[in-house]
Amino acid sequence: MEQLIQILFLALLQGVTELFPVSSLGHTVILPALFGWGNLITAESFLPIVVTLHLGTGVALLAFFWRDWLTLLRALFKTIAGRSLEADPQGKTIWLVIVGTIPVGILGLLLEKPLQQIFFSAPWPFLPAAFLCLNGMILYIGERLRQRAEPAALDRRKQEATFKRLEQLSFGQAVVVGLVQATALLPGISRSGITMVAGLRVGLSHEDAARFAFLLATPVILAAGLLETPKLLHYDRTTQVEALVGGVVAGIAAYLSTRFLVRYFQVGRLTPFAFYCLAAGFISFCFFAPLSLYNVSHLPW
Repeated sequence: MEQLIQILFLALLQGVTELFPVSSLGHTVILPALFGWGNLITAESFLPIVVTLHLGTGVALLAFFWRDWLTLLRALFKTIAGRSLEADPQGKTIWLVIVGTIPVGILGLLLEKPLQQIFFSAPWPFLPAAFLCLNGMILYIGERLRQRAEPAALDRRKQEATFKRLEQLSFGQAVVVGLVQATALLPGISRSGITMVAGLRVGLSHEDAARFAFLLATPVILAAGLLETPKLLHYDRTTQVEALVGGVVAGIAAYLSTRFLVRYFQVGRLTPFAFYCLAAGFISFCFFAPLSLYNVSHLPW
């Protein structure tokens, strides 16, 4: 029962923080260590459980954007059959998503498992806390740079209308955004946040930057989940049921979070999330760093 409660807590945390630009992976490392849940994070089943929670998030994204994906898949087949991006109004958009997904897909296959083993096995997660601070700085600087480019005389909606729509991106810009998304493999760096900042830097509106971030995240999260989740079959039925329940809870939380954020970024900014990451990361770093130094000083060199 204790592990089920812990997994449900992490599921709610995952469902919210995966889409909010505050790093779900960073919170998944920091909070269990803060609560003393060493029995959970050191278990062999922990990584498959976490990925199952991610899979719930990916399913929620797919469910929320199902109309978009249906339109994009239809455009994919039309552009292939017609050998032209002009064969469908969404022809360029689907290929932008594909091109933007390739970099993080390749780097994820190469680096995700080694990085997660390093960070999840660390006794005190001061590095994820430091990366959470860095994430806050990136969000804040990205938003400040965007504000400098906005026409001052217009209200927020009219300001946003002066920036690019997703289909106006170049393929080179989509690759850049995809490469930047790969830094979210580091716990503490938000996938949605870092991708949104990159989208803003290449000229997208906040709304389209958020939409592009969510579209890019969906196949990556689903692919990772489909590759890792079958490993749960090697564990007992209780662990499998707990992971499945956690995935459902994470999916519900993620769906509601996506619904809120899509509306919020029509006029909202990244600044509140930047301040949260800076504060939470700094407090966590101050808590864990001395403990890490103490542990290192008592190692039998």
